[in-house]
Amino acid sequence: MLRLHRARTLLGLLLLVPLTALADFDALPFELRLFLAVDRQSNYSSTLARQASIAALEGASANPGAAAWREPAQPTATVTASFVDAPATGGRSVIAAPVSLRWQAAGHGTVALAYAYTETRNPLGNNGLAEALRSDEWIASYGRRIGLHQSVGFTVRLTNGTIVSDSLAPDLGGQPVRNSTHFLSPDVNVGYATDLGAPLTFGVSAGYGRTRAHTSVTNLAPLFIPIPQVGTGIVLPPGSLLAEPDDTISTYALRAGIGVHPDASTAVYFDAIGLRIAAQHAGSQNLARFAVGADWAAGNGWLLRAGVGVDTIGQVNWSAGFGYRAGPSFEAQFGLQTNAAPEVNREIGRTRLLAGSLAWIF
Repeated sequence: MLRLHRARTLLGLLLLVPLTALADFDALPFELRLFLAVDRQSNYSSTLARQASIAALEGASANPGAAAWREPAQPTATVTASFVDAPATGGRSVIAAPVSLRWQAAGHGTVALAYAYTETRNPLGNNGLAEALRSDEWIASYGRRIGLHQSVGFTVRLTNGTIVSDSLAPDLGGQPVRNSTHFLSPDVNVGYATDLGAPLTFGVSAGYGRTRAHTSVTNLAPLFIPIPQVGTGIVLPPGSLLAEPDDTISTYALRAGIGVHPDASTAVYFDAIGLRIAAQHAGSQNLARFAVGADWAAGNGWLLRAGVGVDTIGQVNWSAGFGYRAGPSFEAQFGLQTNAAPEVNREIGRTRLLAGSLAWIF
């Protein structure tokens, strides 16, 4: 009962985040809003056809404590290869190719290593303005059971890449400019999971990241700079460097979830997530997300999944997916999500995410 009381308290704290839409959210720089959008896809494995609930006691969980819950009697290694395609109505498409290796053994815990490559296809889209992300992501995690009813774990991640964003600059008479931001972002996430006793599970995780970003601002068209003192001016050719601002971005995340398991084949999950992103020069933003999802083991190796999420900027997304396990050594998953990156809908349009993965167990 004490563990259940703590779970309710932590969820209650997250629910205190205001549920009003933030009218000034779109005024934030594209780069900050893109960081919040990418957080939605921080785990490419899928339970709610996206990422597993914080309370899901399985290897795909977004909670490093819950991902370490299962410890097989014999050492087991799992290799997973995935592909993610996220086409947008603006004509662009983001693809990602994650691969991972997980090793588990009773009494020794769970060790996982992963790499993900992400890039944007057709970055100019339908409007001729580039909006693109290209990144490399390396992930390492460790977790283990502590007693019969609890597990803990941590994940460290290093991401580096480039964000390109074109816009029309009012201060330059509406001329197009390009912001090319190179970033390096280490972050850490710690998690805890527990079996509260039938039929409940609970998980909580906290994360912190610190990004160093260097931006080059260049003009895309010839730019006339008047010099009133001499009654004339100069013309800067396209690609001229106009500014080089640097920034440091801090990201804080608190996530909690409760799972209800009415029987051995059915699970329903409720998650709440509080996020804060704060830049030294570009501003800050708080955001909360809430999700409910379910999975059902349909028999003969099939698993069906669905979920819905809502956030404090008034965006809703739906997801659905299925998994199939062909014996003890192979598993396949597929997921679909609507409105997958609402934070950047203004620039790239509404995004649909399609994800598939194949796992081999040895």
